[in-house]
Amino acid sequence: MTKSPSVPNRVAVLDMGGQYIDLVKKAVERQGFPADILASTTPLAQLVGRYGAIIISGSPANSSGDTALPYPDDALLEQSGLPILGICYGMQVLAKHFGGQIERGTEREEGRSITNVDISHPLFQGSKAEQTALFTHGDFVTKLPEEFTVIGRHQLKNGKEVYSAISRGNHVGVQFHPEVFDDTPEGYDMFRRFLVDIAGLAPDSSFMAKQLHDFITTKQAEIKKSVKGRDVIAFVSGGVDSSVTLTLAAPAIPPGNLHAYYIDNGLMRSEDEDVIELLKHTATAVERIDAKADFLNALKGAIDPQEKRRIIGRSFIEVQNQLVAKLGLKEALLLQGTNAADRIESGNSKGSQHTEVIKTHHNQVQEVQDLKARGLLLEPLDDLFKDEVRALGQALGLPDEVVFRHPFPGPGLGIRVLCSDGKTAPSDKRLEQRLQKFIDSKTKDLTARVLPISSVGVGGDERSYLSAVVVHGVRDWQDLSWLQTLPANFRGSINRVLIALGPQSIDSFKLTSTMLQSSELEQLRAADKIVFEEMRAYGILRRIQQCPVALLPISFNKTGERTIALRPVNTSTFMTVQAMLPERDLPLAFFERCVERILSDIPGISQVVLDITNKPPATTEFE
Repeated sequence: MTKSPSVPNRVAVLDMGGQYIDLVKKAVERQGFPADILASTTPLAQLVGRYGAIIISGSPANSSGDTALPYPDDALLEQSGLPILGICYGMQVLAKHFGGQIERGTEREEGRSITNVDISHPLFQGSKAEQTALFTHGDFVTKLPEEFTVIGRHQLKNGKEVYSAISRGNHVGVQFHPEVFDDTPEGYDMFRRFLVDIAGLAPDSSFMAKQLHDFITTKQAEIKKSVKGRDVIAFVSGGVDSSVTLTLAAPAIPPGNLHAYYIDNGLMRSEDEDVIELLKHTATAVERIDAKADFLNALKGAIDPQEKRRIIGRSFIEVQNQLVAKLGLKEALLLQGTNAADRIESGNSKGSQHTEVIKTHHNQVQEVQDLKARGLLLEPLDDLFKDEVRALGQALGLPDEVVFRHPFPGPGLGIRVLCSDGKTAPSDKRLEQRLQKFIDSKTKDLTARVLPISSVGVGGDERSYLSAVVVHGVRDWQDLSWLQTLPANFRGSINRVLIALGPQSIDSFKLTSTMLQSSELEQLRAADKIVFEEMRAYGILRRIQQCPVALLPISFNKTGERTIALRPVNTSTFMTVQAMLPERDLPLAFFERCVERILSDIPGISQVVLDITNKPPATTEFE
């Protein structure tokens, strides 16, 4: 389609409250078009003449229910003639508005699925008829409105056929998330086809380069204006987010007003000296502060993951207050490397709709929000995802060893030690029996146990806190995909699947009292060190985006011991992740060597497990 000179080249993204709304905007921009996130109810009069295409985002709302739902202006759908792309909930909006029917499914789609599409339709021309896509929904279009055609469909695990894409003229809807490129590989091209071939817009090939340049100059000007001669305290961990933040901000702050610190909170890896050396690349002097006692005392007895995150966040602010007093300042701004994923998962959406809290990141606690309300917070990267932060770091001249360093969460090992008072709750034998029966229907070689621990997950834009399952006896590493679907088959019961890698059986287990104390932290540090040594030895460090190593309060067939969990993942944004598996993604020998060393070199560890769960349904970290 040829672009009419009168068609605006700007795209409106109507915010229905989904957690991927920022990714939709980024997907449009990467095609060479400016985009704005607008309220779901934005009237047609504010859209016509300014926007050449409309995208209706996903939402956690239940479109099959009767309660009040986010909904676009009726006139937009009926009278505007504007090209519209409905994503997930947005597709259901299109179907429902024009007389279709939406029903709650007995089975939820959560994660990657294979769907078949009509490659004769402009949205899919030039692509494959069978595609992988990310689905995160429990409502389904069960009756298609008149004048709409089906351009995508597939079967659920129960054999029922469902619609994955529909069309009526320049209105198209997809039930999956094309904006999540990590999980919908064809998604990038779908946006291009919608915007260029269906909407008839003309992309600006230099848009992204200009946007990056403008970002640097605009953010530095904003920082300079915000500071106005005041002092700034920066907390830098050595990770890419805080390192890029400091490098971006430093030229806009008078040198005598910028105070940068590396806080040793007792929850760090055994790499402090290496981190201090890396921070020299930021060209700003960074002072190390020993705050181990403050943090560990505050965390004494804490078990709940959200409580631990809030305590750690508050403790950073308390350290800042101590520094303000020590420096003799009346007040100081806090500079921190919050990225878009941190903000979104913490429920701090910049869109018009509220985003569900998946987990409260330490840099988004209430005390930080109070600073923000007082104009004392600088978060220049909070619109950028990890891949964009890395691109910015390269543009600012930071070396690859900083830009591509594995992320390490601000709360550090505090959220990688799963705490427990050691009191084992009664196990759900009925769930375990159902689970084993399901597994036996696939193979008789595996044993499964439901562990008495919960971990944080995400599904349908909402937080989950459910049981983890461990499976023992895996020999065929080429066929693990069906095990990864266990959370979908036992929805509301489990959200994480672990595979026992060590020789110890899982026939019996007990909870071991585990708190954030020196002995537990040293066990985890030792295991983390081994895993990084082996990643380097096998030359796979750069193939893995992040490899969280966690300490679980579970002892298998022994008393008083614990378990180490490994979680290598791949992603670009960290809004979703793909678990990396033996033989498919990484050498089996790497995992075998990690297990051998951990079990022989670290006292008190009875088992090593591999987390094979994607995000969704499990978050990257256990907590």
